[in-house]
Amino acid sequence: MAREYSTLPRPSVLPGPAEIFAPVSRKLRSVNRALRSWPGRASPVLLRMARQTVSKQGKLIRPGILLLITGHLGYKGKNDTILAAAVEAIHLASLIHDDIIDRSAYRRGEKTAVERFGPNLSLLLGDFFFIRSIARTLCSEDPEIPQMLAATAQKMIEGEMEELEESFNLNLTPDRYLKIIEKKTASLFQTTCRLGCRLGGTGRKEETALAEYGLNLGLAFQVIDDLLDLVGQPAETGKTAFSDLREGRVTLPLIVALKHQEPAARRELKRRLERISRDQDRASISSLLAIMKRSGAFRLTFEQALALAGKARQAALALKPSPHRQSLLQLVDFVLWRKK
Repeated sequence: MAREYSTLPRPSVLPGPAEIFAPVSRKLRSVNRALRSWPGRASPVLLRMARQTVSKQGKLIRPGILLLITGHLGYKGKNDTILAAAVEAIHLASLIHDDIIDRSAYRRGEKTAVERFGPNLSLLLGDFFFIRSIARTLCSEDPEIPQMLAATAQKMIEGEMEELEESFNLNLTPDRYLKIIEKKTASLFQTTCRLGCRLGGTGRKEETALAEYGLNLGLAFQVIDDLLDLVGQPAETGKTAFSDLREGRVTLPLIVALKHQEPAARRELKRRLERISRDQDRASISSLLAIMKRSGAFRLTFEQALALAGKARQAALALKPSPHRQSLLQLVDFVLWRKK
């Protein structure tokens, strides 16, 4: 897969999430238990939906980052698992709402909440996770924590709205794209790091470095996600090429491909992308991908992610050495070279 967009060799040894988060594996299991218990004495339908959704969750990257940071800072309490669960709940809520908007039946090969429960119940389930995540932090001794989570949730919603506003806009600029994904995706990564710093206690220098780490890791994560929509293997990503465009999202590879065409070729590429977006030209997907590859769009998009990952790596290197810092560094490579 890497040959599709990079001349750089893929690392021969690339740790997966289980190895990366090994230093905090016990606490990650506690996060999962906390999320399962959150509905409490809620109605049976909410309890059933919430537990099914939690059981389908992914790699726990965001809570894992928070726990790595508190571990690096020597935090000994239990509030980090509650806070990590709150971060994951916000992420789950955003995915549920995304899938409702996009009418997505599957995510990573699994049925989405909207497919299992329908749009009405799924919308309420997403609202529950948003509200519950902030409510669980209101008892924190640090009043800034729930405020930070609420502000980040607002940013994520704004990012989603701005992305919807730009649906099918093939004139979208790289700067506008980056501003949208900063709100929609990277803001939660950055806040996760800042929350870990507040809980673990650290100086301004380390807090600034970790906030920079989270921001750039989140941006790189989304750029690679958008690249995988086009060059990833459907069996691994759980979706076919141009799924994002069919849902209205104009991503960086498309923006770059259009930018690096002569006017006549750009008009033709736009016409073909518009047909793909309306699901009217499935037969030409292979040839369209070949055009984009020849334009250098995949390579240039990966180079953008590589630069962002480099900034995240440099920020993490500003921390004192520890097993937890090593995991944060390994996570940069995982995000950059993942296949799904």
